[in-house]
Amino acid sequence: MRNVPKILGIMTMVLLLLVAAQGEWHFIHVRPLKGAFVMDPNPQPTLKAVMDGSWQMQTEKYIKGSFGFREPAIRLYNQYVYSCYGKSMNKGVIVGRDGYLYERYFVEDYYESRMYKYTENPDELRHKFEMEAKRLAQLQGLLRERGTMLFVAILPGKDMLYPEHLPPADTLTRTPGPRAYTEYTRLFNQYGVQYVDVLGWFRTIRDKVPYDLMTQNGTHWSNIAATYAFDSIMRYMQHIGGAPIRPVQLGQPYYDYTREPDNDLAELLNLVVTPGQPPCQYVDVSMADTTQGKPGLIVLGDSFFWNITYNYPLDSLFRYTHYWFYNNTIYFDPEHDNTSQLDMRKTLDDADYIMLSYCSGQLYDLGNEFIGKSLILLLYSDEEIQAVRDTICAHIRSNEGWLHNLEEKAANEGISLDQAIVNDANYLMATRPEEYFDKINQ
Repeated sequence: MRNVPKILGIMTMVLLLLVAAQGEWHFIHVRPLKGAFVMDPNPQPTLKAVMDGSWQMQTEKYIKGSFGFREPAIRLYNQYVYSCYGKSMNKGVIVGRDGYLYERYFVEDYYESRMYKYTENPDELRHKFEMEAKRLAQLQGLLRERGTMLFVAILPGKDMLYPEHLPPADTLTRTPGPRAYTEYTRLFNQYGVQYVDVLGWFRTIRDKVPYDLMTQNGTHWSNIAATYAFDSIMRYMQHIGGAPIRPVQLGQPYYDYTREPDNDLAELLNLVVTPGQPPCQYVDVSMADTTQGKPGLIVLGDSFFWNITYNYPLDSLFRYTHYWFYNNTIYFDPEHDNTSQLDMRKTLDDADYIMLSYCSGQLYDLGNEFIGKSLILLLYSDEEIQAVRDTICAHIRSNEGWLHNLEEKAANEGISLDQAIVNDANYLMATRPEEYFDKINQ
């Protein structure tokens, strides 16, 4: 018995050394965590940092984020919280009733609207929506004259499709503001904007179809729902474009136990045992035998389009299908990685269809500045646009408070002050174009 403390001490030292070695060399494979993580860097000691305590604080953060066997330790703690309290340790995922999982921003949208991300004033948000709808209608008309069909696909939000499984409002007690979905559908009808209301359609059929439109553990529409919906979207494209698109044939629904289920939110819980859900249904897509021409399609929007890319042979349907993720990163374009690299006028002219594809919770950022920027490019020359930009930049430089804020912003982002000023000028032109360009909404 006298040797027990010594044995325990040795075991503790071995355990600590094992943890340290794993943190340094990762010699034992562990299941990686799902999601995006910002790791704190290993700080280098300096006399000033040591004396003021910042090195110690940063070192503590680094150790907490990089110790050996961090992943299974986090999964074990997350499992304890989830199993005992029905809570999620992922701030972006909320556990609702009956074990249903929701992204936080959908819950916020249902109980309060996402107004508070932008403003405290509901009239201000309504004005933003109206101006964007008017710009969109004008852009739609300009593009139609050039042979490009622009339309909006409003995709389902889980909160509006399955509200009965939402968690209680809890801390979401602010006065509800206007919802983007409600406002935009009204405004699109008012101004003649072409759109497909997939959310509205899904709400009418959710209790009539023999499959889940959105799964218990997922945040996107289910694979089978996306497959059926895109077939209808292509039929709408043929209607507004007046030209046929190669038809597809959809097979019979089937259960597949080997394919990845629609459980992206469950994976983000990072538990030891990922919550299960009923098996998902799928449907295969095949091509009809035809020689019809293939149009060019640009899809601009959120992550819901990924489910379509998983199921459709897009290269066989379209001349190209370029996916502009939030009008930033470009997928399926071998020549461009980012929309900043594009000759936008040529790109707009070359496309046959442009689909702004957003779920109800992301409609607040409809177009991600694409609408205002495109209007300006189609109505004004580069020289005219640069003259307006120069005027705005001069105004920013004359405003000491604005300039001071941009100096801090430039330092935080690692860019020059001149670039920060130009970025602000471009943002103002894209989001408030009618204040600087008199042809817009005329």
